[in-house]
Amino acid sequence: MQASWISAEQLAALSTQHTGASLSPLPAFETLRISGPDQRKFLQGQTTCDLNQLTADNFLRGAHCDAKGKMWAVFHLSQHHEELWYTAFRDELQASMLQLKKFGVFSKISFELAHDSLATLGVSGAGATTLLERLGATAPAEGQSSHWSGGKILALAAEHYLVVLPVAEAQALASRSDLPWAAPTVWLARHIQAGLPYLEQAVIGEYVPQMLNLQSLNAISFTKGCYIGQETVARMKYLGKNKRAAYILKGPSTETPASGTDIEVQWSDNWRRVGQVINAVNIQGQLWVLAVLPNDLDPADPLRLATPEASALQAAPLPYSLT
Repeated sequence: MQASWISAEQLAALSTQHTGASLSPLPAFETLRISGPDQRKFLQGQTTCDLNQLTADNFLRGAHCDAKGKMWAVFHLSQHHEELWYTAFRDELQASMLQLKKFGVFSKISFELAHDSLATLGVSGAGATTLLERLGATAPAEGQSSHWSGGKILALAAEHYLVVLPVAEAQALASRSDLPWAAPTVWLARHIQAGLPYLEQAVIGEYVPQMLNLQSLNAISFTKGCYIGQETVARMKYLGKNKRAAYILKGPSTETPASGTDIEVQWSDNWRRVGQVINAVNIQGQLWVLAVLPNDLDPADPLRLATPEASALQAAPLPYSLT
């Protein structure tokens, strides 16, 4: 379903030829508004992050898992007045929302999908902080959030922001031709380059949080107590059970593989399946991929997509350490 705040014509007119700071509409991301006196207590027992750490000036990155520790969603949670805003890619938000509502009937909590009231945008690239200040916003420090025009700015990584605004405010911005607007894929490519995952339909329910490096992204609390899937997540940490991690891959290509596409490694004269695409974006013939691979894989090993084009891939450094 197309986001109501921006038209298909406006999206089609946006360029991928941006190297500096830019704004990007993110119609595939939505926000779930969560309210009620039990909102924090309820989410504390559902997600990997510690709700006791959430304030009006920061945000929490977390995962929502099933009983086996496999993820329905990777999300960003912020506080806006008396509400909690749960922002995620549309596929994972829908999957997570079904489970939250199912268990939420036993708590004083309510959920409202905000696709008609809130819009999601991205601001990223060298000079993104200056661009936000030009717009009259206060750019938060990395890991923090700020209020702006009735919405929130979340600093996901250096010069990489997620913005949630009331629809009217987002539409007013979108009407300004003096701003450096870019296609959503520009922001998504920078999201991959920051080593940040989101779950598309093909990989929902397939991975535990550590396989997407969420322990390195401050998205898992190992001290807060019980939540759904906690036993598996804790076992991965304390018993060393996790054998996979997310890596950034890149290569020249004309294709954009779907989430869930297999990745192969060359062993002697043969190619064998070794991992899977989580997210992929192609910008002007440069393919960027976030993929789950064995965490003992030699970065020098030849890799390719298991597609007819068989695009070659090479590892790019992660901007954080795997722990």
